Amino acid sequence: MLKLEHWSKAFGTNRVLDQVNLQVETGQVLTLIGPSGSGKSTLLRTLNFLEPADQGLITLGDLRADAARVSQADILKLRRKTAMVFQNYALFSRKTALENVMEHLVTVKKLDKQTARQMAAAQLDRVGMSDRLDYYPRQLSGGQQQRVGIARALAVEPEVILLDEPSSSLDPERTTEILDLIRALAHDHMTMVLVTHEMGFAREVSDQVIFLDQGKILEQGPPEAVFGHPKTQRLADFLAGYKNRQL
Repeated sequence: MLKLEHWSKAFGTNRVLDQVNLQVETGQVLTLIGPSGSGKSTLLRTLNFLEPADQGLITLGDLRADAARVSQADILKLRRKTAMVFQNYALFSRKTALENVMEHLVTVKKLDKQTARQMAAAQLDRVGMSDRLDYYPRQLSGGQQQRVGIARALAVEPEVILLDEPSSSLDPERTTEILDLIRALAHDHMTMVLVTHEMGFAREVSDQVIFLDQGKILEQGPPEAVFGHPKTQRLADFLAGYKNRQL
């Protein structure tokens, strides 16, 4: 289980997260939606302290920490319990697909190279990349690079996978491929926190949806409620804007 209580973050005088409270049960998918600048990606990055939160409590499994006085040891524990999939792939350009997936296993988990190689190859096969183990990122399409990024996240066996707009840099065909892969992971009961602008996909794959605006949660609930029966005019306008852009 992942839980945030009164989670807040500011950049100078700009409060980008304001008293956020949320909970994700093990095996569930929580999706964050909202306009640009609403705090979605910042919220995701604070979960493993890529961006440190200013205040609030985080609980992940058996770990509970106070953002205002979190220790470096607890930050490392959080990072070992989570894995991030970035919208821009964030692969090492001078390492092959296999080496990219192996990197964390060798340097952080301290596995021997043979074991790390076997685990990395298994995850690359899981995401349909077994024929590209020795390819460098420049030799891969955007969709293939994102598959490597997802394999890298899976390989560390995290308690929660964090996905930040994983399809935003892809063309429509590659977007479909990546969303199909994430859908399959959701069906395997992988705990995920997902930021996406794909509203139809969010409605289909999520157990819970949160609508963020100006750093605050305006609405949250099951997708049929959030998408089908918005309670606020702000959410209704946001969803109508997406429908209009698709016409």
